[in-house]
Amino acid sequence: MHEHSIQLVYGGGTTGMMGEVARTLVQLSGPDAVMGVTPSALLTRERPGAPGEGSHEPIKKVPASWRQRMGLTASGGGAGGGKGTGTAAGATTPDETAKLLLNKEYGHVTIVPDIQMRKRYMMELVRDGGPGSGFVALGGGIGTLDELMEVVSWNQMGVHWKGACMVNMEGYWDGVLQWMEKMIEEQFAGEHLKHILGSVTDAGEVVAWLKGYEEGRASVLNKKIKGQ
Repeated sequence: MHEHSIQLVYGGGTTGMMGEVARTLVQLSGPDAVMGVTPSALLTRERPGAPGEGSHEPIKKVPASWRQRMGLTASGGGAGGGKGTGTAAGATTPDETAKLLLNKEYGHVTIVPDIQMRKRYMMELVRDGGPGSGFVALGGGIGTLDELMEVVSWNQMGVHWKGACMVNMEGYWDGVLQWMEKMIEEQFAGEHLKHILGSVTDAGEVVAWLKGYEEGRASVLNKKIKGQ
């Protein structure tokens, strides 16, 4: 990501794999390269030291470039459907409410009201990203699978046109790939599903996969326009 000047949109946590990825990218590219989106209810669970949990870094505004992309107010108000407000868990004053957290170690964070808003917001940021933007699933649990299937479903419905790629290291996602084949075999899904949701065996192959997905989609659209 650092080599390709890619910005990361992620779930905003500081623990587990997503925390490590965010922290590493900040070390290499600086805090402006990372934007986390987290529900207020999960602040104390996914971001130890957040408001309401003892000492924490000062609440600061998100960079102007991110404010513009997310439709936030000039004062750095929180995210709620793009223009509403979020609430910091344990907030006791107006200054602690509907503001964006900046953790120098993990990049910038915006607080949203709930999980559904988090998923929608992250999707919109990726959807509106530059060429080659897309969704990537590393190894994870139920939450990772839930978010992965939702972005694939949204692609099928035309909410966005970005590809999703599973990093299938050591066969972690083999079960999902087999399930996809079974869905297609039983005619619960078409062959196009394998184009929307792909996999690579090494994280270094993700950028090339997403670029290939976008180029492939552009080729299909051109053929449709030309009536081929």
